[in-house]
Amino acid sequence: MSGIDSTPMEGFDREAVEDLLQQEGVLDKDAFGVSVMAAFGYRKEDPPREKARQSSEDVVHWA
Repeated sequence: MSGIDSTPMEGFDREAVEDLLQQEGVLDKDAFGVSVMAAFGYRKEDPPREKARQSSEDVVHWA
């Protein structure tokens, strides 16, 4: 594992983000748009307890 955490972000100003990305030359607003945002980084501290996630075998059923 890389040790990099991620989390989705809500409530961002889509137009402002698209304007900024276009100004920086990394987005063509005529062809593309922003639909989701996520933050990535390393934890400063470990959480006080382990994550309680179900295994993929318990929740995924292949048809």
